[in-house]
Amino acid sequence: MHRKIIRDSQIQDLVLFRHGKAERPYDASDDFSRNLVELGKTQSLQQAIKLRELGFSPDVVLVSSAFRASQTWDMAAQVFPDANPIITRELYLASPEFYLRKAASTGAKSVMIIAHDPGLHALCRTFLKGGSRDHMSDLLRLDLPTAGVAWFQKDENAKSMMRLVANLRP
Repeated sequence: MHRKIIRDSQIQDLVLFRHGKAERPYDASDDFSRNLVELGKTQSLQQAIKLRELGFSPDVVLVSSAFRASQTWDMAAQVFPDANPIITRELYLASPEFYLRKAASTGAKSVMIIAHDPGLHALCRTFLKGGSRDHMSDLLRLDLPTAGVAWFQKDENAKSMMRLVANLRP
């Protein structure tokens, strides 16, 4: 299913960005309202800077409206001021397929998704199936840490049609 979505989309670059370090669940009134801690803000900005330095620039950024994800975008927006953000509750704890369909529906070539686990990590693992085995991809198979970023590019020769370009860990 994901191969068809990718093949039929305009996406060339897709970045999956897990929100920065947030306050603990018991420190917030509910999970949706959890804020970034200072470390999370710093991580989010640093990861965006690393992405820019590697040459990534999003056309569209899909952002979960959960506080910790939208605050992650607030930090990254300083690095990507020309990106078009779409902030929506639909991305809060969404499925991997939903994330991919939403990215494809933008019609953009370069898309970044700022959202949550387990959906983002599951999508990473889907893209990595049948792919090369190296340190970068093996780490990503294990987890997508808080403030972790995975950059994939469309590759017709890859089994999943997506090739891992960068796995940025805070």
